[in-house]
Amino acid sequence: MPAPDPIRAIPAAAKDAANLSSPGPGITYLLDFPSKRLLSFSKLEGRFPNAFYKLLEANERWEDLVLENFRSAYCEANSEQNFQEEIRYRIQINRRSESLPVVDYREIIRDADGNATAIAGRLVDDSFHSVAFDALARRSWKEIAGSMTRRYLHDFNNTIAGIYSLSELYAEPGSDPKSTAEAMGHIRDCSIRAQDLTKKIRHLTSLEPGHESLFDLGSLAEEQREYMTALLPKGASINLEIQPGQHPIRIDPNLFRQAILHLTGNSSDACGDDAEISIRITQHEQNGQQLACLEFADNGTGFKPEELSQATAPFYTTKDSDNHPGLGLSIVSNFAAELGGHIELANTDKGALVRFCLPLLETAPSKPAEAPPPPKPRTPGKPTTAKPAPASAPKTSETIKLLVYSWEDISRHPLLLAMKKAGWETTVHLEPGPLLLDLLDASDDLNGVLVFKSALDEKAEPLISELGQARGCDKVALVTLGESPDALSVSAKRICGFTAPGTSKPTALLNKLHAFFR
Repeated sequence: MPAPDPIRAIPAAAKDAANLSSPGPGITYLLDFPSKRLLSFSKLEGRFPNAFYKLLEANERWEDLVLENFRSAYCEANSEQNFQEEIRYRIQINRRSESLPVVDYREIIRDADGNATAIAGRLVDDSFHSVAFDALARRSWKEIAGSMTRRYLHDFNNTIAGIYSLSELYAEPGSDPKSTAEAMGHIRDCSIRAQDLTKKIRHLTSLEPGHESLFDLGSLAEEQREYMTALLPKGASINLEIQPGQHPIRIDPNLFRQAILHLTGNSSDACGDDAEISIRITQHEQNGQQLACLEFADNGTGFKPEELSQATAPFYTTKDSDNHPGLGLSIVSNFAAELGGHIELANTDKGALVRFCLPLLETAPSKPAEAPPPPKPRTPGKPTTAKPAPASAPKTSETIKLLVYSWEDISRHPLLLAMKKAGWETTVHLEPGPLLLDLLDASDDLNGVLVFKSALDEKAEPLISELGQARGCDKVALVTLGESPDALSVSAKRICGFTAPGTSKPTALLNKLHAFFR
């Protein structure tokens, strides 16, 4: 980072308040208040990855490292009128765009005239809080999933009983061919229904988060209707009203489903057999940020005045604490905050209202596409020869250089052959140790590390963990052999910026890896 201008307006007391050299949790830093430029920071080994300090050295503004979903709220909390001394957000920690939940404790430093001159802060890794809360959320979700699974298993049992009865009825010799054909049609329909129920049960019992991707919030909410119906009493009704237009959002659909079903479970408890749930999706602007707003309303008893301020706190409940630990709304609130949004609680003339606000994605391109260059003039009389179609390998002006790990011999794997054909430089290691040694000596033109993970390989995930902390390794991709990427641990998914099954078509996989590593 270039040397900052002289700190002319910052008194010596500011440096003492920042306490940049003192030991303690996290790291300390000092920002110039008017420009929000990063003036100095402490570097304590082991507190944050080395890659994070490199980003700090390369960026003059702290807010450039704050994840985009949190940036608007972060900047608002930095204004003198709305300054917050404690704020939670996610910050980028390496060039793979991996992030870390942090809590930031700050203080405004003023000069003798009372003018704000600097912000002195201490940044603390909040992962432990997130991991502990995630464990509680998993337990709470397990209870909801168990209740819904029992409902689906009841329907599954009825479906199988119907198949058995029809097969018994028409298994006797001499059955009418027309009736037998009709019965076989019913058996087929029941089998499809049983497969659908099995799929739903499998989704409910999968407690691991999925992958964030681009979704339309309205379509995603509509997909939850069946799950909500399974959680509500038989006489309940669900009304979904979506404002016309697209509501693009980057979200983990599994976690979104859990949040919606936590709200549904609360409504089921409050409303009883005659539950009426209304979901309305709109858009609005807040602090210069476009938000998608999902309003979840029911016809229950609503919130009492004291509950409006306490209901999102963990373990706060007005029900039987043995069966209702009071985590539903806190889980929903935490999920919204992780995406840079928030929830609001209110009452309507019919019951309770939970307003779920999440930041929308920008759908317009950042700059207009450049016009193609004009065609070269043809030489008179010279025929035009059509150029051959481009090769399947991606075009690239630079060579992709990778270190590759595999527990088994992959010299004939189609992806590795495609890499060699495209001119990529790959060094394959069958043991993690030599690869890590090569990584220490790697030159700056190394694009990253590719890990082939076999189903029986017990060394791959420890290696990935080492790569997450290693210097000079900004990008890690993983290709699974003999198993699905869904079987990976949460930490491995977090470190690897790209995961894919080895059964993917080599050309398509090569193109995706090229886009990731270049």
